[in-house]
Amino acid sequence: MIKNFQMQNWINLKSWRPYFIIFVVGFLLYSQTFLFGLTYLDDNTLILEHTSILQNVKNIKNIFSTDVFMSGGGSKFYYRPLLNLSLMLDNHLGGVLPFIYHLDNILLHILTVILLFCLLDCLFKNRILAFFFSLIFLVHPVLTQAVAWIPGRNDSLLTIFILAAFLSFLKFFEYPKLKFLAAYAFFFGLALFTKETAIFLPILIIVYFISIGRKTSLALIDRFLVLIISLVPGFIWLIMHSLAFSKENIRVGSAIGSVINNLPNTLAMAGKMIFPFNLSVLPDALDSTMLYGIIALIILVVALIFSKQKRYDYLFFGATWFLVFFLPPFAISNSVPYFLEHRLYLPIIGFLIILAEIDFIKNLNFNRRRVQLISLFVLLILSGITFYHSKNFSDQITFWQAAVKTSPHSPLAQKNLGAMYYFEGDYNQAINHDTLALSLNPREPMVHNNLGVIYMDQKKYSEAEKEFKKELEINPGYDKALNNLQDLYYRQKQLR
Repeated sequence: MIKNFQMQNWINLKSWRPYFIIFVVGFLLYSQTFLFGLTYLDDNTLILEHTSILQNVKNIKNIFSTDVFMSGGGSKFYYRPLLNLSLMLDNHLGGVLPFIYHLDNILLHILTVILLFCLLDCLFKNRILAFFFSLIFLVHPVLTQAVAWIPGRNDSLLTIFILAAFLSFLKFFEYPKLKFLAAYAFFFGLALFTKETAIFLPILIIVYFISIGRKTSLALIDRFLVLIISLVPGFIWLIMHSLAFSKENIRVGSAIGSVINNLPNTLAMAGKMIFPFNLSVLPDALDSTMLYGIIALIILVVALIFSKQKRYDYLFFGATWFLVFFLPPFAISNSVPYFLEHRLYLPIIGFLIILAEIDFIKNLNFNRRRVQLISLFVLLILSGITFYHSKNFSDQITFWQAAVKTSPHSPLAQKNLGAMYYFEGDYNQAINHDTLALSLNPREPMVHNNLGVIYMDQKKYSEAEKEFKKELEINPGYDKALNNLQDLYYRQKQLR
């Protein structure tokens, strides 16, 4: 009798228990990333090349006046100053040592899961199921990139602010007080300055009003007040954004066409939420499969059709959450052949809300030993895949080797692996992968320049000159190729 009472008390997850478990599991699962270095996919640019900027707090104003790569002329779709602010904080704590950046990523992931647990507990009214789904999120392999890859923190930061904003909104929905409304506006503003997809949060608020929250007693004026207050951070963001970038219009037809063209990518990505087997550090359309996505969609639809207890308002809300945060990158990425898995970090929350409406899942009795063991088995399998997959982010050679292995048709992966071998002094491997990159795309930017640098180091000046000139034919504005060609001519002159 006492034993059964203790088991029930643990499953109720009162007080500090769920938060402690989330912290311990998350910390242990990703503890190996403390020893990881850089992947040289954006992190070298954001951290190493910007060290002088990150070291000086006075440069905060510069961070808010340019794109995320601080190039001064980047696309307006990458206005993410809070990512660089977080990197600035890490730089002050540990310089360029990767350890502090990876530690921060782990802590951000843990904080996200804690906030997610609070949200799901509020929505499900089932603390045990909310906790189980939070653990699924914590250990899910498809979210590995957001934790093990330093720039992936942008999505965990975004999710933290979106969850904090939505929880504040729910508090205001229950207790219409100014402090909760102000908290919602504050966190919404932080989300906007983290990643541009946060602009769709008010749509989610509207959908909540007409679905889950339609029967509440919140006054109509208070509902309008939430939407009106959303304009304040939105207006501030728009002004700052406009000051940082020149105008760049998005055509609706082009965006819709991009989503349609990327339909195979959307299915391939979405399928990994249920079948996290075809994982890749750099997914490429040619090396991805829609099969898992199609099977997952069929299973989900059939399960919902036969679920008699499903609530359509929750399904509508969950589907909206997933779509408004999942589709926008596909609408502006028609020319990009890869879609990094960390982009599922925020959308997958909507998917979890949908899953909770399946009768089989909703009616799980976690007091039963069999259910507990099966749940633990699922979590252990997912954790094992995540632990293994995260090793692919340990250093630049391992990362790009993994990219080539899972996406052999990606010229970007071949090119960058060649560059990593060049840094290691392995010229033969570097030339081999650069050649493979050109066989996949004869006009792949920077490859001819990379080959020219190798030949110049080998004192094969005629071959180097040909490569630099080919690069400038393909990419006339590439200053490094021009500088390298000038350096080559200077060396040849010195030899005369």
